Amino acid sequence: MVSYVYLIQNGDLFNIGFTNNLERARIDLRPGELIAFLSTEKPEPLIKNLRKLYADNRIPGSDYYRLSNSQVKECRTLLEGDGSNNYFQPFLKGPRLFIFFMFSWFFVTYIIIEFAIDPILSRFS
Repeated sequence: MVSYVYLIQNGDLFNIGFTNNLERARIDLRPGELIAFLSTEKPEPLIKNLRKLYADNRIPGSDYYRLSNSQVKECRTLLEGDGSNNYFQPFLKGPRLFIFFMFSWFFVTYIIIEFAIDPILSRFS
């Protein structure tokens, strides 16, 4: 089922949310103006990322945010399709990145020792 992730402006506040009925959300959030929206089958990852991205600007206890002009432009870009496929966080970050780096380091070291240093040292013994 198609859902909509939307950005609605009401004065100097912005509502970031999702709904199955965009027209109903527009009516419920009157007199707000629809700035941008994205129709998607899976709104949860995008809405989670947007809310995380603007968490510092959130009005406590609500879905309203006080966003700067650059943040509004960035959010519009994500919702209007230019960057809508880029909302997934990278897989390798934090502990996973560290573990991957350490594993790669040991693997490359082993390959160098096994195929470069051992053959040279075996000639001298």
